[in-house]
Amino acid sequence: MSVDGVRPREVVDNWMTASVDVRRLEYFLAVVDHGGVVKAAAAIPVAQPSLSRAIRTLERELGAELFDRGGRRLRLTPVGSALIAPARQMLADAAAARDAVRDVSRLAGGWLDIVALPTLAMDPLAELAGRFRRRYPEVGIRVRAPKDFNDLFQTVRSGGCELGLTVMAAPARGLVLHPLPRQMFDLVEPSEGTPKSPSGQGQVSRADLAPLAWITTPSGRSTRRLLERALRSVGAEPEIAVETDAAETFVPLVLAGAGVALLPRSMAEEAADRGARVRAIDPPIWREIALVCRPGELSPPAAAFLEIALDR
Repeated sequence: MSVDGVRPREVVDNWMTASVDVRRLEYFLAVVDHGGVVKAAAAIPVAQPSLSRAIRTLERELGAELFDRGGRRLRLTPVGSALIAPARQMLADAAAARDAVRDVSRLAGGWLDIVALPTLAMDPLAELAGRFRRRYPEVGIRVRAPKDFNDLFQTVRSGGCELGLTVMAAPARGLVLHPLPRQMFDLVEPSEGTPKSPSGQGQVSRADLAPLAWITTPSGRSTRRLLERALRSVGAEPEIAVETDAAETFVPLVLAGAGVALLPRSMAEEAADRGARVRAIDPPIWREIALVCRPGELSPPAAAFLEIALDR
């Protein structure tokens, strides 16, 4: 059956694509479920004239009547019948959306997206993520690895990730920087050292690092630049034994005797637990790191993560 040459479902679809007032749909379904305006108004509850006006407004927006008012009780027209299923679906979707927002606001659901440089994803992000998840176990964390600094900053600026974990040496124009504690680095060697390792068991100088063969990241990466600056401070350039993007392979390569590595202190401590020899460096090698975000208010998960990160 059609209404003025248009099928009832087309009337409904065209209207719902344009603009939908959820409250009017609630009133419409109340009338359907309770069999009339009077009972529906009492059940909602709402004043009967207000409910009747809402139904009339809904019909004007649709351009078709929803109820046949010719008899003693309201009967659905074909358009009214066609509206029931999509109206129930839309109300269910609206309720789901409200629940999702409420869960995120209570930190009882949702996701937090973070983009982090690879070595920072291992330290300090892994530890921070653990603390966050222990406190808010219903919120998931998605970590993205950027191609470089520019990709990291652009990912945050575009909203692809709400937070970015980076070193402060790179300019972050248009973003807000939240400095974190300095990241300290140690020398990590095989358990018996290497033929060129400095003697003794205590701390080493930067000059002691010059003859060593290094496992490190490719040229231009943050950790590689840190190593190069440290050695250039004593007039040397690093001898590269293994160059890899996979920071998680540093410790296995060291333990296998492929070379030595410059690792954040927490990673160095884990390497020591696996049998590596760890030595402090004097003067220390460290870098400034920060969380970056766009200006403005953060989502509840991002704000909670930032609070945990700064409380160290």
